[in-house]
Amino acid sequence: MARIFDIASFLPERVLTNDELAERFKNWNSEKIFNKTGIKFRHIAENDQTSSDIAIAAAKNLFDKTSFDKDKIDMIFLITQSQDQSIPSTAFHIHKELNLKENCGCFDINHGCTGYIYGLSLAKSLIKCKECENILMLTADTYSKFINPQDSSLATLFGDGATATLIVNEEGNEQGIGNFSFGTDSSKKDLLNCDYLGLKTPINKQKSLFMDGPGILNFTLDKIPKSLLNYLEENNKRIEDYDHIVFHQANKFILEKLYKKINAGNKGIISLANSGNTVSSSIPLVLEELINDDYDKKRSILLAGFGVGLSWGFTNIVL
Repeated sequence: MARIFDIASFLPERVLTNDELAERFKNWNSEKIFNKTGIKFRHIAENDQTSSDIAIAAAKNLFDKTSFDKDKIDMIFLITQSQDQSIPSTAFHIHKELNLKENCGCFDINHGCTGYIYGLSLAKSLIKCKECENILMLTADTYSKFINPQDSSLATLFGDGATATLIVNEEGNEQGIGNFSFGTDSSKKDLLNCDYLGLKTPINKQKSLFMDGPGILNFTLDKIPKSLLNYLEENNKRIEDYDHIVFHQANKFILEKLYKKINAGNKGIISLANSGNTVSSSIPLVLEELINDDYDKKRSILLAGFGVGLSWGFTNIVL
């Protein structure tokens, strides 16, 4: 059975505080930013710090934490939308810098807010079909490099960060990865987009990250509760069956409304005060906290990713 063995993270040293943002945006103050987003500060990559840099740092933190023999890793993949370059995939550079073995698969996945759920599904499938025994799944994004610093709706929200999740095959272990459900509404794909580094748009016409906040909010509050209810029914589960509910940490405002709509009670976790919205890293950052809080305690956790695409995905794990 595929299970999450452990998780480690890395957040850039530089931080952007609400006080700094309040100086930039005169119609906001520090308290207003926190009340709206639930964020006190977000970590920002240095100009010369890329997704591979922070992913490598997260992986090294994982190896230090677990003492896991990296020569046992059969596959490594990176979930990112801010890759170092187009060719080759950023994961190849990470493979080299981590000095992983030669007979180890390697690739990138271009996905955002639902990316961690996709990654877990892929890892579980590779282990279930016996192609792999141990998988290193990385998430890393430096959205700050895509954001217009004068865009208050985005600069206050997103932070940079990376995580490393070790997924292993352990027969008979109850701490496994459950079933999945995915969905896509591509008719709304332009509600969150960025031309940066894409070849479809000429370089001189490429624009910064764009997000239609109200559109994303309406999509999330309409689609996610309904789709989650279907997932629970298909798996003969109820909200009460889970110890924790971990949604993509978009912002406090959205999470509070979502958790209320699904009657999550005190099971719904909001934990982005010291990191911001870190895209594909937001879910594993919360899971890392839960593991570090009590490694030996078994907990059933419902996971939900949603956002860019527009996409959504659900699964459950025993951690």
